[in-house]
Amino acid sequence: MGDNNTEARADEDTGTAIAYQNKDIVSKLFGERMKGKALSLFGFENGLRVVDVRPTDIPIVQARELRMDNLFELEDGSVAILDYESAYKKANFTKYGRYILDVADRYLREGKEPDIHMLVLYTADMEKAKAVVEWTACRIQVEAVYLAGVPSEEWMEDARTHIAEGEMIDEVLLHLVLLPLTYKGEEKKQKAIRECVDLARQIPDKEQETFVLAGILTFTDKIISEETKQYIKEVLGMTQVGKMLIDEGMQRGIQKGLQKGLQQGDLERAKKTALNMLKRGDALMDVAEILELPADTIKAWEEEACTMA
Repeated sequence: MGDNNTEARADEDTGTAIAYQNKDIVSKLFGERMKGKALSLFGFENGLRVVDVRPTDIPIVQARELRMDNLFELEDGSVAILDYESAYKKANFTKYGRYILDVADRYLREGKEPDIHMLVLYTADMEKAKAVVEWTACRIQVEAVYLAGVPSEEWMEDARTHIAEGEMIDEVLLHLVLLPLTYKGEEKKQKAIRECVDLARQIPDKEQETFVLAGILTFTDKIISEETKQYIKEVLGMTQVGKMLIDEGMQRGIQKGLQKGLQQGDLERAKKTALNMLKRGDALMDVAEILELPADTIKAWEEEACTMA
């Protein structure tokens, strides 16, 4: 989420077919489904609705990339930068300053001068933080919402009830996204992430399921453990979100491998992913298209699996 995770994002996870670290995809999935929804769902008081989502990466001159959590265009013509934090650091304000200046620069280059909101969502670990830092040269102000004191168990039970009744509303969907951030302590956070992912998988409407799963991935990358991350990868492998998170790097590697001889590790991972998708009920041609592999290869793997069953 902030630029302090840039290096971690640069490390490709080649050990699985699901590129959990690919925040570009999940942020876009979540952002697109925020269109038409009000920021008050997060707890922000301006009540403005999102009308569009913009790319969150800002290439800069140094050998790194600045990346915020979300960048929304709002109905009054302003834009909102949304970041979340689990701790207060004065140094974060220099990060916010870079976000603001580079977003302003992006719009000025487009001939636009929108007002800019800097929104910060604090996890339950923080109950109060400074909202303004100023120097003679500049003043940086954030609009903050604190998740401390949120009735976590009430939100969880409410989500279970709505899912069971098949009547999901925006407020409950976003509660599922934010729930892991409302708990204090590592163990409770990891348990909540798993539980929210499992509940999301039970949502009948697949668009809503995608919104929640993408949101959970977007808002938990700073707090998620390796063990929980692996669990989510396995769960997502059987979802529509999983299809969209197929590791693009692995796809390119497989394509090269088909021309020069696939490495055994890539081959086995691709085979496992293909068989999981077929078992889920995906059409053979769809699997071939998603993995960018010949249909004959997928068919051969399927026949081999049937023979061994």
